[in-house]
Amino acid sequence: MDDPNSALPSDPTVDESYTRGSRPVQPRTRSGSRTSSNDKDPQKSATKRKKTAGSKTRTSSVSTKERPARARTTTSRSANADDNGTEPVPRPLSADRWYRHKLARRIAGVTACLSLTAFISYGVLSTSYGQVIDTILMEGTMRSARQYEEFSTLITGLVSVPVLGGIGVLVAIVAAARRRPTLAGRALGAVVGANITTQILKDYVLTRPSLGVTTGVVNSLPSGHTTVAVTLSLALIVVAPQWFRGPSAWFGWAWTSLMSVSVMMEGWHRPSDAITAALIAGAWALALSPIERRPRHGIKVQRIMVWVCLVLIVVAVVATIAAMWGFSMSAAAPGSGYGFEYFLEIRPWRSRVLGVAAIAWVSAICGLIIHEVDRLAGE
Repeated sequence: MDDPNSALPSDPTVDESYTRGSRPVQPRTRSGSRTSSNDKDPQKSATKRKKTAGSKTRTSSVSTKERPARARTTTSRSANADDNGTEPVPRPLSADRWYRHKLARRIAGVTACLSLTAFISYGVLSTSYGQVIDTILMEGTMRSARQYEEFSTLITGLVSVPVLGGIGVLVAIVAAARRRPTLAGRALGAVVGANITTQILKDYVLTRPSLGVTTGVVNSLPSGHTTVAVTLSLALIVVAPQWFRGPSAWFGWAWTSLMSVSVMMEGWHRPSDAITAALIAGAWALALSPIERRPRHGIKVQRIMVWVCLVLIVVAVVATIAAMWGFSMSAAAPGSGYGFEYFLEIRPWRSRVLGVAAIAWVSAICGLIIHEVDRLAGE
């Protein structure tokens, strides 16, 4: 015969899953179950059940009333709604600390590029020492290139107009393959904006006054050739997919450095012309490049680029000081060449050291700018 005090499935004190939705809950242990050892004595068991009958009834009624409220709370939490029953509002992008860090780095990079452009332009155009150092670096590079005429011709051929057009077509193909017209528009805007800025500054804003320390006082700052090379390289980095971004950065660095060196070897531009052109291109690219959170291949190789650029800056500083040691402004007088022919003929090693310094300066600046644009899109 069945026990009249046994638990029924409808008793909420046995299985809370009946009142808590789909969440399985272990059944509560009834007070009578703990006295299973006393079942052998029927009189003790009956007496104990009578004493606890009233308390179990009260507990059952109270718990039955409370559990539906808890069940509703669980349901509301699973629906991700707040206390008022409305869906939570997503946080703005500016609340992301990672995004704020990237945005601050972008603003700092643009500010640094513009400030350095203004500082270098004033120093090499409006001061005697600036004109001397800028011109003698170029002349030393030219004299060093005479021993490597075939190499200089090769570099000039690699950075010719057909190559520039080919790089532009490659950028357009990559952007079209990724089906990202907005990204292509940003890259194209940086290319157009930087080149227009360069031409306006060189033709209508900046002038190179004659201070009696050099010849060939025509202004050539910034370099249009270098601007085109740097902007196309940065555009390729911006539109490149995840797996091709690292190789694009290294290719762009090598190509822009070759362009800067070639225009100095041919006597078309001074080092400051190439450096300011790279800074202007970098400012436009940093301003328009999207801040993206995507994986980046070759993080260690990316850091190697930074360290190489820092080493090049140290080499440039040491080489410039060593080559200019003992230089007197009395030697900076108009003469043959650009004004330093006699000074460089006394110690021929100065030309080679100055050439190394000029190459290190422009390569380091181009590498740092490319690294910053490359790092803007990535973890």
